[in-house]
Amino acid sequence: MSSSIPRNSIEARRVRRTWAALLAWAAAAAALPANERALVDTSRSPGAKMHMVGLGETRWTGGLWGERFEACRATMVPHLWTIFQDDQASHAWSNFLIAAGEGRGRDGKFHGPPFNDGDFLKWLEALAQVYAVTRRPELDAQMDRIIAVIAKAQREDGYLHTQKIIPQRQGDPKAKEFEEREHFETYNMGHLMTAACVHYRATGKDTLLVPARKAADYLERLARDVPADLAKNAICPSHYMGVAELYRVTREPRYLALARRLIEIRDLVPGTPVGSDHNQDRVPLAQATEAVGHAVRANYLYAGVADVLAETEAPAWRAALAAISRDVATQKLYLTGMTGALYDGASPDGASKHGSIKTVHQAYGRDYQLPNLTAYNETCATIGYALWQWRQLLLTGDAAHADLFEQALYNGVLPGISLDGKHYFYVNPLRKLAEFKWPLRWSRTRTPNIKSSFCCPPNVVRTIAQAHNYVYTLSPGALWVHLYGASRLETRDAAGARIAVRQETDYPWHGAVKLVIEAAPEEPMTLKVRVPGWLRAGAATLRVNGEAAGAPPVPGAYAEVTRRWRAGDSVDLRLAFAPVLWEANPLVEETLGQVAVRNGPLVYCLEANDLPEGVKLTDVALAAADLAPRFESRMETVAGVTVQTLTTTATALQRPAWKPDELYREAAPGQPRRFPLKLVPYWAWGNRGDTDMTVWLPVR
Repeated sequence: MSSSIPRNSIEARRVRRTWAALLAWAAAAAALPANERALVDTSRSPGAKMHMVGLGETRWTGGLWGERFEACRATMVPHLWTIFQDDQASHAWSNFLIAAGEGRGRDGKFHGPPFNDGDFLKWLEALAQVYAVTRRPELDAQMDRIIAVIAKAQREDGYLHTQKIIPQRQGDPKAKEFEEREHFETYNMGHLMTAACVHYRATGKDTLLVPARKAADYLERLARDVPADLAKNAICPSHYMGVAELYRVTREPRYLALARRLIEIRDLVPGTPVGSDHNQDRVPLAQATEAVGHAVRANYLYAGVADVLAETEAPAWRAALAAISRDVATQKLYLTGMTGALYDGASPDGASKHGSIKTVHQAYGRDYQLPNLTAYNETCATIGYALWQWRQLLLTGDAAHADLFEQALYNGVLPGISLDGKHYFYVNPLRKLAEFKWPLRWSRTRTPNIKSSFCCPPNVVRTIAQAHNYVYTLSPGALWVHLYGASRLETRDAAGARIAVRQETDYPWHGAVKLVIEAAPEEPMTLKVRVPGWLRAGAATLRVNGEAAGAPPVPGAYAEVTRRWRAGDSVDLRLAFAPVLWEANPLVEETLGQVAVRNGPLVYCLEANDLPEGVKLTDVALAAADLAPRFESRMETVAGVTVQTLTTTATALQRPAWKPDELYREAAPGQPRRFPLKLVPYWAWGNRGDTDMTVWLPVR
């Protein structure tokens, strides 16, 4: 695609006029109202049921999330900066320096995957979020220095993609924009926009917002002049979310029109040679009913569509998104909240029209196709799923989406980084066996670097940095509580009334949650607290100042209390959960006859580290007569972090070892051996060396 914007004098004057208007807007911009400093700002979105509070208005005060945020602030974010500055470990920062004319890196050339710009910008977004909470001036100064380079690296017409800008500025006539759809140009510019919105809301500075607007204006011209070409290059389309959020920051109507237009032009791709399930463009969006293809691309697409639906009506898109969400939750989602089961496959798999079948990778598979040993489950796909489900929650107010978000956050996002904050998973299996020697292309042990695809490390770090933003939301006359963790909220409602709440809990280890009201509006306010759908009926109670509050809470909904709140009022929510066994639909072949252990929101797993000598992981089973086993819980330290372990009784069948060339053999009963079985939270596995692991255990 030859999509460079003409640089004739008319176009140049148009660009200058645009940026003169932008500078005037920036100079006149006042401080943002508190309710417009949110991570995702739906405070004025007509299609949203609620809006988030400001970036720094919720703070962890302890517990699991307090520890993880502190590790993020002290280790994860600084460690990534160390990697990005090392030309051998990552050339991402040097690529910006070279494009800006301020460095040479290894040899003055671009190095690394084409999406490294976007990955660096995810890290910058994490840095801005940490600043929003800590207000440390050295972080602000660090961002100023970095942003100055990014702005200088950008082309005057708004294009930002260092893989092409570097050779273009070195006079290479062959370096063309969008010549290969897998070069991720729109992905990179989308993350520029998202990072710019967070930075602006955290600092009040428009230094990154100006380049973001230039990039959006560049895409706007492409959408007008070469829409089909632009649509074909929507790979991992972060720019859908980016443009929508840019609209929310600037209230520039052109950006809302562009956000919608970017989705509309996708319908130009079906029927062309490049249309495929891999990029979710084999059929028009309005006709889609199931999740297909590359899971990161899919989940980013669906999250972006949800953003657009919050701002504008599109009934066919809304229906399609709801159908796809149900498809994933009921047929394609791992117990850990992960998506994208397949390393490689074909889609539509088994179709009668062979010509429609194309290869897919990192992909959603068939319904109920959820392997464990070879599960792909890219960390970025889970993060994309969480972003999507959160936006579905903002749209609908349906607690089911909050349940799915929590499921993914604890069991799908947290495993993506080691407890020390320096090692990363790209893929996330639910079983690992050293005896399985098939050469899968990604390590199933966390690694200190993933040079060929460094997208997951900064993505998981920014998600942990931002997790506190998802605890509370507001709607007219109501405060919603979605997640539980020791924290404090200090915000104001739309009328300016102060709302302050202190949450005391050691969730997810136990289900006692106390909310202490420190300040509230004079008028009655409804408090909506989520009762997780995984609870058994009757397992939740809600009391206000020691007295029962209305009807018993119903799992899978928000319990509501409306009253004039006063400082000192306390709300006690009790979620009575204990370790229980879960099973999968029998159509999931890989888990037939097996169970998994779940305790509250957490999925647990068995690591070979905790097996007695002489017991192999593949010989361990739970007794069929004891499907309600007793568990003993203990708080233990794993790799320096306190977690809750569970211990129960299991059986190991002592059987002869399999021969190397033996595929089948006559079944033998084996000699049973009972022993105490210790389980750890799945998100904490793999931090005690390279070990076998399984989430699912057979029942015998």
